[in-house]
Amino acid sequence: VAVSRLIALQSKILLMDEPLSNLDAKLRTEMRAELKRLHRELEATTVYVTHDQTEALTLSDIVVVMNKGLVMQSGTPYDIYHHPNNIFVAEFIGDP
Repeated sequence: VAVSRLIALQSKILLMDEPLSNLDAKLRTEMRAELKRLHRELEATTVYVTHDQTEALTLSDIVVVMNKGLVMQSGTPYDIYHHPNNIFVAEFIGDP
């Protein structure tokens, strides 16, 4: 529904809070690809909240890892994965 509103209203920002969490694995993979395509096509800023490391690393230009409301690290998916700032980030990102 929110994605439909973004398209209809031509919004430039969208907040998505765990949008794929209730989908099965196959549909989740398909929707990830669709969300990435829409993001590119609509050129809208998207704040995407997820606990799924794969989603964060594959959908994001910039990832912000938080712990108890504090930013532990922000950067590109590559930097977060290959150069974690601390043990929390390293353990959280792990091996998606």
